Amino acid sequence: MHRKSRRRVVVAAGVPTVLALTVGGLLVSQGADASNTVAINVNASQNLGTVPSMANGVNTATFDGHLNDGAATAALADAGVDALRYPGGSTADAYRWQTNTTVDGLGYANPANGFDDFMGIARKTGASPIITVNYGSGTAAEAAAWVRYANVTKHYGVKYWELGNEVSGDGTYGTMWEHNVKPKGATAYANNIADYITQMKAADPGIKVGAVLNLHNSWPDGLVASNYGDTADWNTTVLKKDGPRLDFVILHYYPTSKSEAELLTQYRNIAAIVKATRAEISKYAGSNASKIQIMVTETDSSFEYDSVPAALYAADSYMTFLQNKVQNIDWWDEHNGPGSTSGRLPDGSTEYGDGGILSSGGCNGGVCEPTANTPFPAYYGLKAVGGFATPGAQMVATTSSNSAVTAYAVKTSTGMNLMLVNHSSQTSEPVSISYAGFNAANVTSAEQFSEANKKLQQIRGLSAHGLTLPAYSITVLKLSSSGTAPAPAASCTVTAGTSVSWPGGYTENVKITNTGANAAGDWKITFGLPAREHVTASWNVTHSQRGATVTAQPVSYDRTIAAGATLPFGFNASDTGAPAQPTWYALNGVRCTGH
Repeated sequence: MHRKSRRRVVVAAGVPTVLALTVGGLLVSQGADASNTVAINVNASQNLGTVPSMANGVNTATFDGHLNDGAATAALADAGVDALRYPGGSTADAYRWQTNTTVDGLGYANPANGFDDFMGIARKTGASPIITVNYGSGTAAEAAAWVRYANVTKHYGVKYWELGNEVSGDGTYGTMWEHNVKPKGATAYANNIADYITQMKAADPGIKVGAVLNLHNSWPDGLVASNYGDTADWNTTVLKKDGPRLDFVILHYYPTSKSEAELLTQYRNIAAIVKATRAEISKYAGSNASKIQIMVTETDSSFEYDSVPAALYAADSYMTFLQNKVQNIDWWDEHNGPGSTSGRLPDGSTEYGDGGILSSGGCNGGVCEPTANTPFPAYYGLKAVGGFATPGAQMVATTSSNSAVTAYAVKTSTGMNLMLVNHSSQTSEPVSISYAGFNAANVTSAEQFSEANKKLQQIRGLSAHGLTLPAYSITVLKLSSSGTAPAPAASCTVTAGTSVSWPGGYTENVKITNTGANAAGDWKITFGLPAREHVTASWNVTHSQRGATVTAQPVSYDRTIAAGATLPFGFNASDTGAPAQPTWYALNGVRCTGH
């Protein structure tokens, strides 16, 4: 099996752990002990954006010996995959599309995996193609000819075109895994892709082109290659030069984890990454900045690739990227082949070191994978997302009382979908749910994937207001409405800031204003902290903490917050790293604005 050759892009040590826009939330089994119940609130009136038409993506590759298998194409369609990237990571910068060959010694192109073959798969699955043109050893004219062939000659209507793959890994910063015969450096890349953009859009003005950026706070982000004539870091240089003409930028996210527990927190970094990238675009891309999309064209678990936690990571990361307004996320990859090492996972199954969502059926070191096209757990993570976050659905806010389980909600034309992810490795979680702005009636269908049953299968007999989530599981519920939705129970604004910080902790002073029409009695305020932080003291409230979620409730003299009134309170928090304040607050389950 010819595997993709590239260095992993990793999240650097010391990156602040930041909770995503929508935090973990859960549901509860009927008859469960209330003291053990974790609560989720869904605020259907708080819109987090529309699910794009090409959100749920997968990488394909010219080297894939099973790319054209009918079973593989059927599996993509069944998982609701709506974007396919081609021709395969670093291979793209050594790939000649006209002849379906690669530069000698740099990868392999299966004779059956040419561009037209790939487009046949894209059309069968209904997925949007994302094409990475050859920047490393190709030319602007060659890329423009590809656009012309695809959209003028063949009328394929390929809209999204990437200008190379991980180009800064060409030795610009001392480490090289990406093939590039052009001059190195951000300035050279920025100048060269300007010509690519001109020629490619001359071939078809309707296409969208995207430039490679470095991931925020991960090597080599922020470095300046002055030895190659650069006067600023990669992202600044590219955005200043090409921002006015770019349609999207490209990020790759491969988190570094040392345990399953750490892997299952990696989605929390996503909000900070996207926010920082958006800030760079706004600062340097000029008047075109608001039109530039962000696409994450490679990600995977990078740890225990073939494990159930990899599936949970897939569900959490895809939804968190989408809630943060990312246009497309593509898993690496469809078939990848067994890695150099294998071993036993904690649940007793085999880890093949295979980053693919489907088995290649290969062997390595005497260890053989299951039959080709057998789904690995990550496949079911993507399938859960595909069935839950359908294109055009409206993502809405959730809050949770326990970060061990995450929850996501979308409104559809027929009701609402919920996706619940239990991170607890040994514990089933009884969970309860309440709604604002939606009258939940019945569960019309439900699917569940878990460590105990490693397929996404139909389950029955569930309530829209309570169930128990198995350990290490993903549950998708589709709900109908019982009629006119109730108004949101509350609304609020928050102002908060660190008044004092010190090595190992900080003080936060908070003001919550009830902006709803009615008084909030017996109120509850929740907020999220990074997993490494713990509240050690509070004032004007009583507090409790479970995982990363803190619950603040009234002291005896402040049980009601009148309409228009403001509640001040504060707390001290310990922190083993750099202080990172809460990124969300909620009053009675409804997220506050203004923080």
